[in-house]
Amino acid sequence: MEHLQAGVWPTPETTAVSWKEVLAASPSEEEAGNDEHTTPEDRLSDLTAPVVRIVQLREFYVHDREQLLRAAHAQGFEPAPETERSDYDQEDLVGAVMHLADPLDSVPGAGTIAEQSSAKWLRVDDGDEVIDWSAQPIKESFHSGFRLRRGPDPVHTKEAVWGTVPDFAKLFPLTDCDCDKEECPDCESWTLTPRTADILHSALSMMADEAYDDMENGDRPVTGMDDAWMFFGALPRFTWKMPVGWRRLMARTCDDLAGDLEAGHQPHPRCLAEEVVLMLALKNEAQAHWEMVQDRDDEAHEALPKHRDDYDWDFCLEILFEDHDVMLLFDPRFDGVEDPDSELNRLQAMGDMRPQGWFNTFAGKDQRDPDRGFRC
Repeated sequence: MEHLQAGVWPTPETTAVSWKEVLAASPSEEEAGNDEHTTPEDRLSDLTAPVVRIVQLREFYVHDREQLLRAAHAQGFEPAPETERSDYDQEDLVGAVMHLADPLDSVPGAGTIAEQSSAKWLRVDDGDEVIDWSAQPIKESFHSGFRLRRGPDPVHTKEAVWGTVPDFAKLFPLTDCDCDKEECPDCESWTLTPRTADILHSALSMMADEAYDDMENGDRPVTGMDDAWMFFGALPRFTWKMPVGWRRLMARTCDDLAGDLEAGHQPHPRCLAEEVVLMLALKNEAQAHWEMVQDRDDEAHEALPKHRDDYDWDFCLEILFEDHDVMLLFDPRFDGVEDPDSELNRLQAMGDMRPQGWFNTFAGKDQRDPDRGFRC
């Protein structure tokens, strides 16, 4: 109990971890290697020399599974975590094949700009067929440019799929007082500003777009080496095998929170799923959208009134959430904390945070209309 009161919890490695450290932790992005002729930010129009794209399709018949796995391990192959493996591939055979088949040889006189690959276990039960006997053309989709995922292009459209862009200046009006005195009740109270609401709305809408696009993958588990996931790969690993129906509810959750802003309401989470989505938006996506707006001439956003509380994502986390237990779900140091029987869960009185119950409305919160429907 003294650990909770002090805001510090000892990990199994006996390293003290504070709640502030958990809240502040964020994964770093690793840039792909390159040579001196290009930079990671180069677009095709920036490059003066030819750019050649090669898409390969290779099918391997694994006639000696043990030999293949031994060879892969001898070359440093490390299987994906057990939670990421499919039920029919507990040895991560697909990953081993990818490791051995990886084309590592450089091309003289050319520098690698990008490398993407995909792999799949072909199964008759799934309707698969080898290419020479396939009645349908083989198609593969690689993810869109991650450098564009700092916001749609453009962020604001006059006529969006769901209607016009909300007027956040009217939905979240600012007070006329600008004295900035500590004793002033208007100045000292926090407010969700029009600019903050606008960026957060854009982030949530984009997350919904990505989540609905991800549903094209069906019930296929998310894996760490799979580039086909834009939204669900960012969720805690224990959700990666949830079915497509659950994923559809998560996609609607993004729209629910964006809808709160469109109605002029602060997006206070009503269930654990909304906490997860809003936390991701405030910790990652909103800041990325704001940075993108700074790089572009976004007249609609720049026309909104300015305020000292603009873009204070950390304070939004403090105000909009009743607690920050949801942060622990993303931290590998606290694997299993979602289980109500785990020690930390019991001490913190977190309750059942397993994904099956993420859509249960919190006590004291109004339930959303169960007939509100989905985009698709």
